[in-house]
Amino acid sequence: MKTKITVLLFLASTLVFAQKKKNGTIFIEHPAIDVVNQMYEAINTKNTEMLSSLIAEDFKGFNGDGMDKDAKAQTKKEFLANIKAWQTQNRYFSINQTKNGYPDAIEYKDEAFNNATWVYAWELLTGIGGTTGVKFSQPRHSQYAVNSDNQIVFLRTYMNQMPFVESWRSQRELKDGEIYSHHPNINTVRKAMHALEFNDMDAFYEGFADNAEFDGLFNDWNNDPLNAEEYKKAQEDFLSLNIINGMDCNWIKFYEFDSQRDYVQSWWRVSITRKSDGKVIIIPVLFNHGFDDDGKIIRHNELWNEAKLQ
Repeated sequence: MKTKITVLLFLASTLVFAQKKKNGTIFIEHPAIDVVNQMYEAINTKNTEMLSSLIAEDFKGFNGDGMDKDAKAQTKKEFLANIKAWQTQNRYFSINQTKNGYPDAIEYKDEAFNNATWVYAWELLTGIGGTTGVKFSQPRHSQYAVNSDNQIVFLRTYMNQMPFVESWRSQRELKDGEIYSHHPNINTVRKAMHALEFNDMDAFYEGFADNAEFDGLFNDWNNDPLNAEEYKKAQEDFLSLNIINGMDCNWIKFYEFDSQRDYVQSWWRVSITRKSDGKVIIIPVLFNHGFDDDGKIIRHNELWNEAKLQ
């Protein structure tokens, strides 16, 4: 039995190796890659003459994401018009190779593909919507065929359309919920903030859920928010150096969103006395408070300039 298994494994491995067949050569440096890079330069510098010279007259372009089996190939004229549309409808438009990938040039032996050199490129399209002001950074995979005249004769692109959703939405007016000037969540925020004013920490945390998170300009970008215990320690450090004289709300609203969690946003005039020299400092503070379904605060975000305390 052992002999039979060994023979079968040997035959299986032999069959796997027998299926290998070389069909060309892959290059990391190649004149065809240079042609694609020249195309990027022509697009980014808006050199229409240079771009036109790099595109063959019998050029054919296809959208790899398209579902229409009968879709006609894009012509050279249509390709150039499409590039112009990208440039005129967006600001600062550019296309380049991605930093985390590089192009491969392939010379196929297969008769169906050996009449051109294929360049497989991983690209990044960037720009700002000219109408909407929406910034996009769009990855794209492209397959170019470069002929013997060093012209691009074929292009197929694959591109994720999701980064353009915000641009599409911004072409029209969309309502995203309701704004309240008076609401129970607003009352919760007011009570919490005035508890700070009177140094009543127990009352301050009454409105917060046990799993509440605390964040703001005091934290570095992409750092995890603080939990309640960590924020309490930060508060103690702050109050050891300063006295809160008063907190006056200048503006407060509750936003009930359709697309995200609801929150209360408020602006406060905060008067602080610095203990070291008795100086009174007035600081504007913006608070954002997110709520759970039970009306408890689960996210506390504070935005103010700590340099004013120096």
